[in-house]
Amino acid sequence: MHASQLDATDLLCRQGQAKLQAWLDETGGQADVRVVVGTPLHEVLTQVKAVSADLLVVGARGSTAPIEGAGTLAAKWVRKAPTKVLLVSEGGTTPFRKVVACVDFSSTSGLAIEQARRVASREGGEIHCLHVFDPPWRRLHYRAPTAEATPEFQKQYTAALQGRLEEFVGQHEGFNRRCVLFPWSSYGQGIAQYAKEIGADLVILGTRGQTSLRYILLGSTAERLLRELPCSVLTVRPPDAEVILPIR
Repeated sequence: MHASQLDATDLLCRQGQAKLQAWLDETGGQADVRVVVGTPLHEVLTQVKAVSADLLVVGARGSTAPIEGAGTLAAKWVRKAPTKVLLVSEGGTTPFRKVVACVDFSSTSGLAIEQARRVASREGGEIHCLHVFDPPWRRLHYRAPTAEATPEFQKQYTAALQGRLEEFVGQHEGFNRRCVLFPWSSYGQGIAQYAKEIGADLVILGTRGQTSLRYILLGSTAERLLRELPCSVLTVRPPDAEVILPIR
């Protein structure tokens, strides 16, 4: 850059920082205000790593985002940030009274339950520990009935799954919660649908889940939920997840 361009950039940064600080002063907020020049994805992730942030909070949709679902940039932050990411939906300024913790029986979903417990304890909210499953009898061809299609099998299957869910959630004591089974063929869509039905304020899920049991809160499910985005979403990642900063 020429000296004149550097001066102009510096002036714009200082003006932007002053406006942000003024807005914070009006709203009573306190924060370290900083304006930098660069690609948003790289600069934000660089700052997250530089300060060892515990949480990245971003708007779910920007000015160029689709009508429904998270914006492209917000989705990239979820994939690449080395920490928890809270996507705040439009109008998501009220306390998180109804919190959905997504359970796939993985250690990562255990982290989602613990995070839901922390949120609910501060907000006085209720927790729905949700497990979406694809009933095997729905996958059967109607011309080839098997034992799995009988009401007895369906009752036993559901009861066993409910027991497993209660046992898994029961390892995380000290909070009131509901253990919910929700039959749906697509896990991400099922989570979004349940959240819409109960009017959830926040959905919490892991970015890596159990891949050996068809209960996947991995890429496909998280990505599907981000496309639906019924409310604010908090994603948690396992501590050993590797994150690589994008190249500028």
